[in-house]
Amino acid sequence: MSLPARNDPCPCGSGLKYKKCCMIPNTAHQPASDGLSAGKALAYKQMSEENWLQAIAMFREILESAPDQYDIYEAIAASYDGLEDYMAAAEYYEKAIASSPQSKHADLYYYLGLSRACAQRVEKAIEAFQKCLELQHDLEKKAHLARVLEELEQIRSSKKDPRLIYAGVQLHRAFADMEADRFQAAATRLERLISIDPENSAIFYNLGVVYSFLKRIEDAMANFQRAVEINPDYAEAWYNMGQVLLFKKKDFSQALNCFDRAIAIRPDYIGAHHQRGVACELIGNREKAIACWERTLELDPENSLAKDNVARLRRVAQQNPVPRDN
Repeated sequence: MSLPARNDPCPCGSGLKYKKCCMIPNTAHQPASDGLSAGKALAYKQMSEENWLQAIAMFREILESAPDQYDIYEAIAASYDGLEDYMAAAEYYEKAIASSPQSKHADLYYYLGLSRACAQRVEKAIEAFQKCLELQHDLEKKAHLARVLEELEQIRSSKKDPRLIYAGVQLHRAFADMEADRFQAAATRLERLISIDPENSAIFYNLGVVYSFLKRIEDAMANFQRAVEINPDYAEAWYNMGQVLLFKKKDFSQALNCFDRAIAIRPDYIGAHHQRGVACELIGNREKAIACWERTLELDPENSLAKDNVARLRRVAQQNPVPRDN
């Protein structure tokens, strides 16, 4: 049996390329620098698989032999962050800052600020974000940091729940889970946030999306409904409710109503115009369906589905014209 090529999937089943996995030779027979590279690669692999404790142990083993220790400190900090041990994460971000070049400080102070904020060390979090702001030159990032500092000041003055920063971080991590198709992990993360931020419509909306992928249809509908109760102008929540009603519940009239609500909020909502056409056809209103898809094409002239649907219904209309009353 021949060995796989460098860029082939590794036969061990890790999902990594062979050159980044089992192609790494036995470190006992290599120079120290090669052994260090191999150790780092294996530790980062543990991180990618969210085996946080194993990653921390492996990074600690190579820490003393690493020429640039700051990136190892940062990796250990990120692993503690994955474990939600924010105090330990902050400790290692501090070590990374102390040993890193100046060019790395802005990013590291940002991560330090997040760790301290999630640990509810508000004063220390403000200190880290202020240092990050001083080092930041990007105007968009500076504006973001200013908003973060404003929120922390409100927390410090007891105007906001100190857990809200943590909730924001976890919401963004739920987005990452969803992008990686880790829907159960995203659901678990979002469910924990409801008690912290019960009036955040984005939590309920995204939980509805996740439940849709998990085929928990009633739960999905309940969360989309809660999202629009909190924020009646949440167009995406109306649209997704329409999708569930259209394809899962086969309630075409109610689906049409949801798409109408989404369009009323966002008149240029291409997807809502298109799905409104689908609902109209299923109800039996061909002319209205064609009008919906023509509007879709006004907004998105290259929309192939809308083009095909308009052409198809026009052919149907020619072959089977709707009888008119005399």
